[in-house]
Amino acid sequence: MHLLSLTWKQWRGRLTYAAMSLLVVWHTIAMVVAPSPYSVISKSARSLFEPYLTLFLLESTWSFYAPYTRVEPEFRYVVEDASGQHYTFVPAEKLSRFLPSDIWVKDWYIHVMDHPKTYSKPVAAYLCREHAPLHPISITLLEIDQKEFWPADQLSGKSPFDLEFLEKKTLATVPCPKN
Repeated sequence: MHLLSLTWKQWRGRLTYAAMSLLVVWHTIAMVVAPSPYSVISKSARSLFEPYLTLFLLESTWSFYAPYTRVEPEFRYVVEDASGQHYTFVPAEKLSRFLPSDIWVKDWYIHVMDHPKTYSKPVAAYLCREHAPLHPISITLLEIDQKEFWPADQLSGKSPFDLEFLEKKTLATVPCPKN
């Protein structure tokens, strides 16, 4: 087919396809240039793409490819019953990572751990009601944090969840109301 014999509709379709292809190429190059480590070449390329990256909030660092992941502290609580027996609960075990409620509930736990003086009494009161069949006399709120775990530890057969790598911090012990 000869180029001069194309209709306006055909020209528009080809131009649209070409423009979209250029946009995909531009965006792909921008996503590679943005997190690249500093060099003379990356600095000059970044100056070309900077307005685009800034406009769409695509500026990232080299850690974009291998982000630092930190294990968040885990919230646990211990229910003590009238006979002095202790029951440990890990509320996060009941959650599904595939549901939005996982994030919301874990955020709630983080607030409790960050501000135990503010939240310990209402949370303990709720947990006392929740575990009423156990006849609780107190609730102890705990924060379990992971200590440093190195590749050498992994190679020696240890797990990041072994007791030697976990630090237990008691946030508060709150008595349950008598019924």
